[in-house]
Amino acid sequence: MQRFLGKLLVFCVLFLLGLTVILLLPLPSHAYNLAILDKHRILEAMESPKLVIAGGSNCAFGIDSLALTEALGIPVFNLGMQAGFGLGRILDDAGSFLHAGDVLLIIPEYSHFTDAWNGSEAAYDLIFAARQYRLLLHPGLYGFPGALSSYLTTHLQGFIAGFRPGNPLAYRRDRFNQSGDYIGHLELENQAFESTPALGRLNQTALNRFFRFVRACEERGIQVILSYPSYEEASFTASAELIRTLDQTLRERISVISRPETYCFPRAWFYDSVYHLNKEGRQRRTEALLRDIEPVFKPLQGGSQLSE
Repeated sequence: MQRFLGKLLVFCVLFLLGLTVILLLPLPSHAYNLAILDKHRILEAMESPKLVIAGGSNCAFGIDSLALTEALGIPVFNLGMQAGFGLGRILDDAGSFLHAGDVLLIIPEYSHFTDAWNGSEAAYDLIFAARQYRLLLHPGLYGFPGALSSYLTTHLQGFIAGFRPGNPLAYRRDRFNQSGDYIGHLELENQAFESTPALGRLNQTALNRFFRFVRACEERGIQVILSYPSYEEASFTASAELIRTLDQTLRERISVISRPETYCFPRAWFYDSVYHLNKEGRQRRTEALLRDIEPVFKPLQGGSQLSE
């Protein structure tokens, strides 16, 4: 029995050691998810008031933040990276850079309110590769990310693949501009992708945590508004009932400046997924978003002021 327990102990120690090594394997310096560190540095240097956009890759790939800055007269920064970080973690991260007088524009992916609130594989890049350890767990706001075993496999394979020539279509850290927008795909041809089937049911726990975060921001003097993601039309249709219900629920507790239907776009406007817009789609979406945001602001000479 003691011999068995000894072997079990050795196995557990080796397993944990191996797990730690894999988790701490460095990503290539150009890895897409490491751009969050560059975004943090830019945000830290920005003064208030400012408008910060928080969400997943629908934000990163689909907004011209410089155009919004010029039109609104207030600095706009796009903190969007990818849905896999989990919306709770995305908001927690954004909140650490916000101050009284700032505006937080949340544009979540729809899956954040069904099964993606806590995040998936990508969240481990944020926590371990980007060394944002505080974002591992926040009781009351988000839990541990899912898909750990998948992440370990993918991360190890990616590390090995780093010794081979990279995919020229792969997303890169250095393809973000100074406003936080991803621009590396704008001159590329559309890639094949599949529409998303019906997303399932709303997660009430995720909604409760979301509203708790919004309330905490408002208590700090931060104005929170919400818009909707660009979404490919067939995918939108498949989840139309859920989206309508979500919209009704959100409007009861937060300032929603958009209608979901406004951002239901034709497939030809998407680059490589149901959320990633190409150059034309990005321009159309930015124009629509500007129309939705403008009523929130009262332009003043030399700056902007939030409308009451």
